[in-house]
Amino acid sequence: MSVKKNVVTAVKLIVLSLLIFSIIYPLLLGGVGQLFADKASGSIIYQNGKAVGSRLIGQNFVSDSYFISRPSSINYDASTSGSDNLAASNPKLQQRIAADSMKIKVKYQPGNRDVPVDLITESGSALDPHISPEAAYFQVSYLVEQTGISESTLNSLIEEHTESKLLGLFGESRVNVLELNLALEEVLD
Repeated sequence: MSVKKNVVTAVKLIVLSLLIFSIIYPLLLGGVGQLFADKASGSIIYQNGKAVGSRLIGQNFVSDSYFISRPSSINYDASTSGSDNLAASNPKLQQRIAADSMKIKVKYQPGNRDVPVDLITESGSALDPHISPEAAYFQVSYLVEQTGISESTLNSLIEEHTESKLLGLFGESRVNVLELNLALEEVLD
């Protein structure tokens, strides 16, 4: 092969690569993203025109009138996604879980009931917006005292906001805490 033929082939390949990876591929991804526009834009939830959170990122609820989320060692900061990832045998993790478990037991359910594991352990990203239905029901007695809302109403809210397993097979049933708390606010108003 001659040098001229090699250069022409290389230039054609460069132009074709630029066309594919600089124009066609980004347009294709943008088009696919529009099929899932809600997720592509961060799944932001608006209330009265104001962004109150995302369906995909957990947040800390400090008011005693709200359901609480899973713990987060990164304060639900999506720019630093990732939990401490301490081993189950790590004394720091064991101490934190014991302290959190005691705090939650005293506040939410005095007695011998076990604290649901997702209220004392982080998700892998420390950003999970969901808790198990069991963790939500665990908080009901306390919220009845704090809000004056009946137990049956709170149980109904949890039931309404419980998402089933994906295709009935994958994952676990879960409750999006932000959506549940927004529904709780509507009842309080």
